[in-house]
Amino acid sequence: AILYFLEKGAQPTGTVHDILRKAEFFKERAS
Repeated sequence: AILYFLEKGAQPTGTVHDILRKAEFFKERAS
């Protein structure tokens, strides 16, 4: 996923990037 966003870094909007970061953050807290 990280490589994907590094490649498409200029493509996705900041909102999508923020959502992904929050999703990973909650995954870490859940586990």
